[in-house]
Amino acid sequence: MLGIPTYRPRFHTDGNEFVMENESILSNLIGKRITKYWLMWDVLQDEWLTDGPVVLEIENNRYEFTAYQLAEFSMTVNSFSLSDKLDWYDSGDEMPLVWNENAKPEWNNILNQSVKGINVLSYDFLKENNEDDFSLLGIEFILEHQSKGLNFFSIFNGLDQNEIMNIRIDNSQVKRKQILKD
Repeated sequence: MLGIPTYRPRFHTDGNEFVMENESILSNLIGKRITKYWLMWDVLQDEWLTDGPVVLEIENNRYEFTAYQLAEFSMTVNSFSLSDKLDWYDSGDEMPLVWNENAKPEWNNILNQSVKGINVLSYDFLKENNEDDFSLLGIEFILEHQSKGLNFFSIFNGLDQNEIMNIRIDNSQVKRKQILKD
């Protein structure tokens, strides 16, 4: 799926279900450092293919995050090899893809920062602020940079593609579920 033959994302639309399945994995990341990240890269266009997973390396494990459709989000751990040949839905050489390590200089401030907190983000797409209307949006890492204080790094669903921001998402329709260290 998504250009990776062995990839089997575990999509969720409900933030509470996502937390139930992943809370212990996420809580164990608190206090650890992000050492690398990889983006699926379109070689011909020389740009990030935002439909492919975003991969973070933390303590020698790879955490793979993927947005899909309008309100689906997945996190898997070490579920595929970065050496697997990428092929976007049989496009072959027409769309050559590679994994590009630390490819976006504007996001490299996350490297070697300690994860101080994690929030699972949900969004009220109907704008009614009814608890049942919130859909899983993505994940927000709260990082501590030794000289700059707290920083944020969010991977979320940008309407059928991955979006990344390195600032806190301030929006009245966003709800946060804090993950606590075990």
